[in-house]
Amino acid sequence: MGMFEVELASRGGAPLFQPFHILKALWHIQQSGPIGRKELSEKLTIGEGTARTLVTFLEGKGWAETSRQGIFISAVGQKLLDSIGLKAKEVHAGSITVGEVDFALRLRGCAADITDGIAQRDEAIKVGASGATTLVFRKTLLFTDGFDAAQTDSRAARVLRQDFELADGDVLIIGCSPDATKAMDGAFAAAVLTLDRKK
Repeated sequence: MGMFEVELASRGGAPLFQPFHILKALWHIQQSGPIGRKELSEKLTIGEGTARTLVTFLEGKGWAETSRQGIFISAVGQKLLDSIGLKAKEVHAGSITVGEVDFALRLRGCAADITDGIAQRDEAIKVGASGATTLVFRKTLLFTDGFDAAQTDSRAARVLRQDFELADGDVLIIGCSPDATKAMDGAFAAAVLTLDRKK
């Protein structure tokens, strides 16, 4: 059972939200909390009823709390995000990716859990992204085949390394799509897959 496992809808149908929505919600709440449920549902591109169920799920895990001001990250939720080293934002990855819009996400110390990046790419495609590029940091930013990203685009590699304060063993997943939301969803979906495979 993964960290971001979702229960099925009560009548046995598909889950109301996907595992990546959980991590994406935590990130949005951390970025702009306290946040209202309506605003959160818009940011996640899910219905308000689904957002209500998701918030109840987050509260049940102890990761978020609700006050009159809105939903905010709890101490437990902050500890979770700190433990995985989540940092995420839209980037310009140059020729490192083929995406029109790139959204990158850092996970601390997950390099050992990455094989060839194909599972991450496939997971991003499942949620509507064009794909995902997975990079590992081992003294320098590398593609999963060990090729130095700086040889593909030295400026982009340098900016990514600085922006994400990459340390040895970190993973950088870049979701790409012509659509910014899909690029973001792709990165979060690939990240959840990686975290659920953590050794």
